Amino acid sequence: MILRHRLSSRALVIYFLIGIGLIGIVTFIYSNYLIQRIKKETETTSRLFAEFARGPSIDEERLLELFYDMVIKRIDFPVILTDADGTPYSSKNIKEQDLYKAAEKLDRVQKPIPMVIKHGADSTLLGHVHWGLSPFTRSLQILPFVETVFLIAFLFLGFWGYLLYRKSIEEKIWNSLAKETAHQLATPLSSLVGWLETIKGNIDVETFDGIQEDAIRMREVLEKFSRIGLPPRLVEKDPIDTIKKSVNYMKRRAHAQIKFHEDYQPLPTIRFDDVLLEWAVENILKNGLDAIGSNPGGISIKTYSSDGVVIEIADTGKGIKTSSSIFKPGYTTKKYGWGLGLVLTKRIIEEYHKGKLTLRATGVKGTCFEIYIPGVVT
Repeated sequence: MILRHRLSSRALVIYFLIGIGLIGIVTFIYSNYLIQRIKKETETTSRLFAEFARGPSIDEERLLELFYDMVIKRIDFPVILTDADGTPYSSKNIKEQDLYKAAEKLDRVQKPIPMVIKHGADSTLLGHVHWGLSPFTRSLQILPFVETVFLIAFLFLGFWGYLLYRKSIEEKIWNSLAKETAHQLATPLSSLVGWLETIKGNIDVETFDGIQEDAIRMREVLEKFSRIGLPPRLVEKDPIDTIKKSVNYMKRRAHAQIKFHEDYQPLPTIRFDDVLLEWAVENILKNGLDAIGSNPGGISIKTYSSDGVVIEIADTGKGIKTSSSIFKPGYTTKKYGWGLGLVLTKRIIEEYHKGKLTLRATGVKGTCFEIYIPGVVT
């Protein structure tokens, strides 16, 4: 997979260190703010208690002045006072002009507090205190939600970064494996071509041509492996000739009891890599031949236009389950298979050509793969 943004383990470590550091700094600052706020309120309460504790030594006028300065003036929450009939006569921290509606809004959030004077067994209702939460209290209420959202976002981005990092590692492994395979096979292949030239006049022409064709084909396969991890060489043209070339090549490798059914409808121009698309089609055709084995069977190839190019390849083999596992490395139904063919094919179609490779349920015995490559946007 070609990733536009590669991530290293160092980048992930830096991300988590910065994230943890920011969480620590914000927590420290906000906690210090809460401590100072609570400390201030505690100091006010303590001073008020000290004045009340003086008892008879403080006159009523001084007590009212103290209560106004230390309590009323410091109120930072919305409050409305109403008389016994519900008529507002005083308010603080209320922006609305209509105090009746403002009182109703406050009552929907907080239950109003009655102001009652008791005379022995009797009591007189003076009115009600309609109140709301202070900005400080509201911030305390939403703080857990903000912290939860921030933590989820932080973990999500971290997990997303980890997935990108893991895909980047997988890409490096894929590229290294493909290039090393091409490198290791290039030398014996060159020797094989040299030996072919040596024995050219000692074997019949048909045998020599067959061996030479396979050697050329093997060289093309090595070229394909060496192209893994490199930018595709995309060209704009009709892909029908490339598809037919792959089909004709696999026809010559199939036994006589396998019939090929071809239905090529006109196709639009698309952007594709000639070598890689040919490889992808061959991989699916080869899977179909392997699924049929030595039994009689058939392979159908159909192409048509649908906002791009669609290639359907179906076989009458033993079939496979329509599971996403078939596109994972190592998944194979063959005894000695590596489980890499469909993985490579999916990478070629979806990563290099921005298309889609899907396994369709046929409803009968066999397998049907569908390749979709979007058309050229004009």
